Amino acid sequence: MEMKIKIFIMNLFWGLGLVLVISPVVLYWFIHGSYERYIWIINGPYPFSSLGSGPFQILVYAGLFTAGICLVFIALVFKNKTRKTAGKTKL
Repeated sequence: MEMKIKIFIMNLFWGLGLVLVISPVVLYWFIHGSYERYIWIINGPYPFSSLGSGPFQILVYAGLFTAGICLVFIALVFKNKTRKTAGKTKL
């Protein structure tokens, strides 16, 4: 049962990491897909109104990408530890 939970967490981190790595591209497409949508977004409340500025967009994109890379790295570490643990229990 404990091994199933570790595999579930590893797969969860792997999936979330990949989604976060791809999300800056999707977010950029969503914001800049059409001029009307861009104006609608930057006329919104605080976090959205700042998406019109370049530095804030770079900060958001870099943060999402970095979080995704960290989650993928954690998933790979879990994968290696799970393999080592599974190998020891089979002996």
